[in-house]
Amino acid sequence: MFEPTPKARVFGLPPGADFASALVAGLLDLAGDLPPQDFAKIQIFVNTSRMQRRIREVFDAGPPRLLPRIRLITDLANDPISHDVKPKVSALRRRLELATLVSSLLDQEPELAPRAALYDLSDSLANLMDEMQGEGVTPDAIASLDVTDQSGHWDRSKKFLDIISPFFTGENADPDEQARQRLVVETLTALWAETPPKHPIIVAGSTGSRGATGLFMRAVADLPQGAIVLPGFDFDMPAHVWDALDGDKGVAEDHPQFRFRKLMSAMDLHRDDVMRWGDTPAPNAARNALVSLSLRPAPVTDQWLSDGPELGDLNSATQGLTLIEAPSPRSEAETIALRLRQAAEDGVTAALITPDRNLTRQVAAALDLWNIVPDDSAGMPLALSPPGRFLRHVTDMTRNVLTSESLLTLLKHPLCNSVDGFRGPHLLLTYELELYLRRHSVPYPTPETVNAWALSEESKIEKRQAWATWLSTVVPTIQVSQKQNLTRHIEGVIGLAEALARGQNVDGTGELWKEKAGRSARNVCDTILRDAEASGEITATEFTGLFGSLLSAGTVRDRDEGHPNILIWGTLEARVQSADLVILGGMNEGVWPESPTPDPWLNRKMRAQAGLLLPERRIGLSAHDYQQAVASPEVWITRAKRTADAETVPSRWVNRLTNLLSGLPDQNGPEALKKMQAEGDRWIAMAAQMSVPTAAIEPAHRPSPMPPVADRPKTISVTQIKTLIRDPYAIYANKVLRLKRLDPLVPTADAPLRGIIIHAILDEFIGTRPDATDPAAFNQLMETAARHFNDQCPWPTIRAQWMARMEKLAPVFLAAEAKRQSKGSLAISEGWGVMEMPSVDMAITCKADRIDLTPQDTALIYDYKTGVVPTKDVQEKFDKQLLAEAVMVSRGAFTDLGEKHVDEAVFIGVNAAMRDVEAPLDKAPIEAVYAGLETLFGKWNMPTKGYSARMAMFSKDDISDYDHLSRFGEWTMADLPKTEGVS
Repeated sequence: MFEPTPKARVFGLPPGADFASALVAGLLDLAGDLPPQDFAKIQIFVNTSRMQRRIREVFDAGPPRLLPRIRLITDLANDPISHDVKPKVSALRRRLELATLVSSLLDQEPELAPRAALYDLSDSLANLMDEMQGEGVTPDAIASLDVTDQSGHWDRSKKFLDIISPFFTGENADPDEQARQRLVVETLTALWAETPPKHPIIVAGSTGSRGATGLFMRAVADLPQGAIVLPGFDFDMPAHVWDALDGDKGVAEDHPQFRFRKLMSAMDLHRDDVMRWGDTPAPNAARNALVSLSLRPAPVTDQWLSDGPELGDLNSATQGLTLIEAPSPRSEAETIALRLRQAAEDGVTAALITPDRNLTRQVAAALDLWNIVPDDSAGMPLALSPPGRFLRHVTDMTRNVLTSESLLTLLKHPLCNSVDGFRGPHLLLTYELELYLRRHSVPYPTPETVNAWALSEESKIEKRQAWATWLSTVVPTIQVSQKQNLTRHIEGVIGLAEALARGQNVDGTGELWKEKAGRSARNVCDTILRDAEASGEITATEFTGLFGSLLSAGTVRDRDEGHPNILIWGTLEARVQSADLVILGGMNEGVWPESPTPDPWLNRKMRAQAGLLLPERRIGLSAHDYQQAVASPEVWITRAKRTADAETVPSRWVNRLTNLLSGLPDQNGPEALKKMQAEGDRWIAMAAQMSVPTAAIEPAHRPSPMPPVADRPKTISVTQIKTLIRDPYAIYANKVLRLKRLDPLVPTADAPLRGIIIHAILDEFIGTRPDATDPAAFNQLMETAARHFNDQCPWPTIRAQWMARMEKLAPVFLAAEAKRQSKGSLAISEGWGVMEMPSVDMAITCKADRIDLTPQDTALIYDYKTGVVPTKDVQEKFDKQLLAEAVMVSRGAFTDLGEKHVDEAVFIGVNAAMRDVEAPLDKAPIEAVYAGLETLFGKWNMPTKGYSARMAMFSKDDISDYDHLSRFGEWTMADLPKTEGVS
């Protein structure tokens, strides 16, 4: 197929060319005379599966023929070329082997690194090994580095680097994927030197940036019927600029054509030796020349002045080029989505190319507004898929004590009890169980908890019992894993996940391992089972980190789900793809190009000495991706001027392009740039209109509902009287609408909990009628406090703080208690009372903390306050709890007490201030209080009286449980309530 040539055979396609179509067209031109059976012998090596599929699609367009064999370069690692080359070791096995060695090192020298970094260190070492093997760098080369100017960091690093040396030499040095790739290439090169293949072999679409790949490309190019086809080769670059890209000295390694210059130098070729593949022209040759000039290496950018005028009218070069500089990432994503929607309506292919996965997610979310699902080449991380999330939840439960929150998280997952006919009842029972756990504040559920719930309502025992029996058998299997081997860890996770997924069924695994995501997750589990014996014993925390990272490394992609014309590509996939519209998104420094990943082992100078890849390599590859993509027929360059944190810096390539255009007024550069920006601003403005409501939305008014008198509350507690006065809407929501605040699933150590516990402590302590003057009373009080805090406060730190506070308060409380005991003796503790008020059809209820009786048979009312104690003025106007309680005692509302005269009513402060406040019985006599309550309740029985929201709050910052229901925030305290009838 190829004519004989004394030099290596290298072809190139210009930036912007449809690589797959051009490759096939050129191949058909060159091999047009080959018989079908010889055409089928052609081998084409490409570097991505997407490129492989794309070439087949071009061939499938017809006419029908026998196809060449299209292979991936990475498949060479699996090639059974020689029995002398050992099979490759799986990446997980190598990682586990390294982790075992790193663990041993950390056991010996724990000061080197924390154990939490075990798998991060082993991953980093595995990546370094992968790179060393791919580039042909031996451990001896690393050991011989000149480190005279380095600190003690090198001594610590060397202890870790010594771990990987045995994997390069010796009988046990089984190769991993990169090592075997290089061994296969070297074996093929030696074999071809003796017996070159007679059929054509073509390497297409690779830049040769990795050592083994470059070695393979050079070997193919030297074959009699071998060739390489380079993507995005800059034929516009002058010879003197090409010569400045000196591959031996590493100058301008961040230049997009540096990889080609280095490859050509290794084959003793010059730029002019690269031939054009076929006759496919660049979509816009003028733009290619403009971009090529803008990307000149930094030392020669003065050539902009001399070579810039040769570009001609730049309006033609920037035709179809749009610059989007959005004010925010959200605006950028919405603008891109709007343009993609237009492309979908027009029936043209549009591709968003960006390394920023946050941007792609935002764009996909914006496209969902029009029910457009883009075809995302990256797919979904396996860890974020339903099976991935489910398995991660299960794994988390094996390293922590089972909580109500984690149990309900699993029970509500779509894969739990995922069997037809069972899922609906499962969700209903899960909801009922959640209410029970919240209502009873169960932080750590047990089988006994589940059984108690099942028996809590007799009418529903039958439909609950079977489900509760299943759950009570699953809960005991959820235990914190001890340090054990990897096999037992993963078997435990698989067993628990399958038990939850099958639910009450005896057999099966529900939907857990079904669909592509389920099969991928099962494959990860099977891989761990296969290689688990390479690992030693690990903790549950270490296993969770390992399993999570393995799931995160996997992806799930449904090629048939996305829109066929709306595409999202990574930079590697885009290198040899084409579309009618190309959008280069996230063109900010640090995103494109990405910031270099820090190397914990070798600095830049040491990497250069050893022959490893430099950080600039990735920048150069990104630059080449940019040069290739920006040459497409229609291109958008988008960026956000600001993130949530700070102003952004435009990508260096955007800066170069705009600066070059601005500096060429004679070629209409500034005018062309303004057109690019004006078109971008037009689309930004259109996208901004999507967030503007089409009609004015009136804010909610301050509510004051007026329910029918018959539906208004007929009972109220003494503590709710204050709420009725300060925030009537809360009484309406609670007693009329019957909306109760949902108890927290995870109880917190807040002030209400502390108040509940202290009330229980004092109730028990006072109930024993101790002698407060006895020194033993202090120990009795503290023992009671310790028992209640241990039972009801599961947070050790908070419990210790509250006990310390109680220890300080106890002497002051006992001193005051001695005075109270001198006045009277305990008559009622936590007593219940009800007072009917027939004149206003209302009943007041009360649970009295404590009522004492004096020797004169009069009553002393005490109420414990752990929070702010209301003053006398506040009690007189708003907080009528003690006053109402005094009325109830005087009218015999407490059956066990009878009618008693009230001498005094006191709030006992059990807080830092330890200040008692009496009720203002002198200013508010009993009968006057009763009359005031009749008047208050009588007005609330008026049909025109509304329950206004936040009527007289103590502070504007006070929070009501029903603020979200009243839509507080849409209105302010300055707004007047608006009454409205409800029925």
